[in-house]
Amino acid sequence: RVLHDIAMSCEPGTVTALVGASGSGKSTLAKLVPRFYDVDAGRVEIGGADVREIAASELYREVGFVFQDVQLLRVSLRDNIALCRPGATTEEIERAAQAAQVHDRILRFERGYDSIVGEDANLSGGEAQRVTIARALLADSPVLVLDEATAFADPDSEAAIQTALSALAADRTVLVIAHRLHTIAGVDQI
Repeated sequence: RVLHDIAMSCEPGTVTALVGASGSGKSTLAKLVPRFYDVDAGRVEIGGADVREIAASELYREVGFVFQDVQLLRVSLRDNIALCRPGATTEEIERAAQAAQVHDRILRFERGYDSIVGEDANLSGGEAQRVTIARALLADSPVLVLDEATAFADPDSEAAIQTALSALAADRTVLVIAHRLHTIAGVDQI
């Protein structure tokens, strides 16, 4: 067991920050929401429904996530952004990339959005993070889990990621994990 005697609530449309020492269970707690882990006791609920009782396809329409360990597939940047919405239009994909502050970088690759990650699209950690933010923006889920999304970013990338995260968090219920307090200024509860 990792977590003991936890009780918390994230009200709709608010931003809740989890802050604590490394190894205290913040990421584990956050990963319960999209069911990367399941509880042994108790419940994790969205809108009064236990996440274990929500079909995976429905749960991932409800919960978006951006974690510090960025996962991009070895496919085009377009397909990486549209992973949760494969039928998205070019305009929708580009609008999400613009809001995530990565559109201009993508256009600098010879094949733009058709560039393949790891082949003709080599991204820095901050750029890859912004691709995952674009993916989450395009998914447009009402609940968002952010786990130290700026952890591996240089200062310039961190500023762009913070701008993108502000756009992403608008009108959503957000659970954010941070080690640096300045990254969570203005949240509704800590």
